[in-house]
Amino acid sequence: MSSGVDVRIDALVTACERDLGDEALWIKPRAYPQSLALCIIDSIYSTGAQYGQVANIVERYRTYRSGQGGDADLDGPAELLATFDELGSAQAWAEQIGNRRPTSTTPGAPLKAEAVRDGASRLVGLGIRSVEELRLTAESDAIDVVNKSWREVPGQRSGVTWAYVLMLAGIPGAKANRLVVEYVADVLELPVGEVDARSVSGWIRDVAKTKGWNSIHTEHAIWRLQTRRPVSGSVVEVAG
Repeated sequence: MSSGVDVRIDALVTACERDLGDEALWIKPRAYPQSLALCIIDSIYSTGAQYGQVANIVERYRTYRSGQGGDADLDGPAELLATFDELGSAQAWAEQIGNRRPTSTTPGAPLKAEAVRDGASRLVGLGIRSVEELRLTAESDAIDVVNKSWREVPGQRSGVTWAYVLMLAGIPGAKANRLVVEYVADVLELPVGEVDARSVSGWIRDVAKTKGWNSIHTEHAIWRLQTRRPVSGSVVEVAG
């Protein structure tokens, strides 16, 4: 590690200690290490919602799949898409499993259930049917194609929910989320356009290694800070 990078890591360590507080008190990301279906559902429904609302949707999906003799915690996007086919429409899925929240406040915006179906369909179309296949894709430049496709889903253009899919799956991003890049650029007093997302991901891993923290939890804490969610709390957000 060069001296220039050392200075950056030192600055980031200091900033994270100041801004993120005690790591033991961080709200940890929920985790679905074997269910890409639940990662999709949770990530899309989490924006603008209370955790309890999302947990209820996840539980309704689990109950529905259990009633079919399936296991939601092993489902991929193909199994998720099948539930839409069985219920007949995104609206029916929203009424029985999800809710009627739209993807945005724009009049006529599609339901989040439609975004869930679209996101799952895109992943299947790109040959990603499980967390393991997503993990392998994340290790190559092919992840950029997946990221781009996901951001074409209604209401997901910012990329925030895609970053959350990776977190929920327990996959460190090869490239840091835009909000994490913005945080790092601010700490280092650099223009955002001059900060490489792939480098930021490596720097966050170095910060975590320096502090003995989990790198995914560190990025999640920064993400929560940047989205103005509480970083610390008495309830650990881990589903399952």
